[in-house]
Amino acid sequence: MSFKPSELLVPARQLLAAQNIPVNGAEWLLMDLFNLSKMDIMMDQPLLTHEMQQLYAAKVEQLAAGVPLAHLTGFQMFYGRSFQVNDQVLIPRPETEELVERTLKHTGSVVADIGTGSGCIAITLALESDYEVYAVDISHAALEVAKRNAELLGASVRFLQGDLLEPIKTQGILLDILVSNPPYIAESEKEWMSDSVLNFDPHLALFAEDEGLALYKRMLEDLPAVMKAEGYVLFEIGHAQGRALKEYVNQLYPHIEVHIEKDINQLDRIIWFKWCQ
Repeated sequence: MSFKPSELLVPARQLLAAQNIPVNGAEWLLMDLFNLSKMDIMMDQPLLTHEMQQLYAAKVEQLAAGVPLAHLTGFQMFYGRSFQVNDQVLIPRPETEELVERTLKHTGSVVADIGTGSGCIAITLALESDYEVYAVDISHAALEVAKRNAELLGASVRFLQGDLLEPIKTQGILLDILVSNPPYIAESEKEWMSDSVLNFDPHLALFAEDEGLALYKRMLEDLPAVMKAEGYVLFEIGHAQGRALKEYVNQLYPHIEVHIEKDINQLDRIIWFKWCQ
């Protein structure tokens, strides 16, 4: 028995729609599993075997049950490149591409990405600029994913394991740019989060104490030890954290002008400022 791609896609889309899951995942999953192209889908070819149909149906059931598409395919696109991901790293989000765009607007030579996860920020910066890039994460498992992505994409990045800025301080590295998308979700927000995120993203990469602000505050307090004069600091933030973080920066460093930028959804998403002691 053989099947046209459309014969697999129609019931898959129906199942996903019934679970309020984007139906385009059915097509991406089919292409990834059997190395098909968009043109193959449009031409409704080649014929697929019964075993292939069974494998696909099982994967679609997982997708309908909330398993992220990126965990089923093993990759996520970010800034036009394919990054390997697994359950040890946060799946790269489109909003984080805007943090990369903002970072690339600033000049400098030495950059550190704190809490690198899959390495998507650090690797993209290394490939899109002449920066000397460091990437830090407390998780050994996450760093293994990031190192593999750097190797696959041909990026020159120096990886350091440790807690936030500790490895940077220990090695006496001074930064022109510090960029970070740290865990920033408050524990109180768990009840509003999707099961897909709660069940499959690593909690170490999601949650932080002090209403999600704890890790930002620790990094801000350490800035004098790691930043060069006239350097830049950039954070991705939760949509309701801009004002509180701006106030904390000005509490520590009253002379600094803090900028808050919105993302494509018009939500506060980036906070950045020029460093000067």
